Amino acid sequence: MKNRTCALFLFDGYADWEPALAIAGLSQYSDVAIQTFSLTGKPVTSMGGLEVRPQKALPEMRADATDLLLIPGGDAWEQEGGANQEIGPLVMELRRKQKPVAAICGATILLGNLGLLDAIPHTSNGPGYLDGHCPTYQGQSFYQHQPCVSAEGIITANGAAMTEFAGEIYKHFRVFDQATLEGVLEMYKSGGMVNKLRA
Repeated sequence: MKNRTCALFLFDGYADWEPALAIAGLSQYSDVAIQTFSLTGKPVTSMGGLEVRPQKALPEMRADATDLLLIPGGDAWEQEGGANQEIGPLVMELRRKQKPVAAICGATILLGNLGLLDAIPHTSNGPGYLDGHCPTYQGQSFYQHQPCVSAEGIITANGAAMTEFAGEIYKHFRVFDQATLEGVLEMYKSGGMVNKLRA
């Protein structure tokens, strides 16, 4: 039985590979249901050309019923003026309720524009990336040149850190014990050449 919910935001051009490992692991090995939504609830087409029909529209989403919000990257985040800003109020409501938010690649721009990265450790697509896209960003001294950073309920990752991103989401939901988690991550990061999964 699925008792918890990971909300996955979908939009035209979202980077479909970035949340893939995280949501597959949650679906297979945990009590976490994946709740997909878009701004309007209408189908979207991913960067890889997959047409996906979200389960809900943004106005139907409730912070109280969400245990983690997962926001994938995509070129839309880098558009002048910022795309998908409509989900900002949901993100802020989740944070007011101390609910976690996970953003990877370009989606970190949204968090930067909302001021959520100004005073906590975080990462993104390299030093200077957020400065170039977030006019009010003040978190330079908290930036960490790491694949993925989890701090105070906010998970951030660069666009090539899908495995590490999934690992932090697994940790949040306690999907695996520590030894199994380390084995899973090592298996994926080694391209399957090392497998230390424990029964």
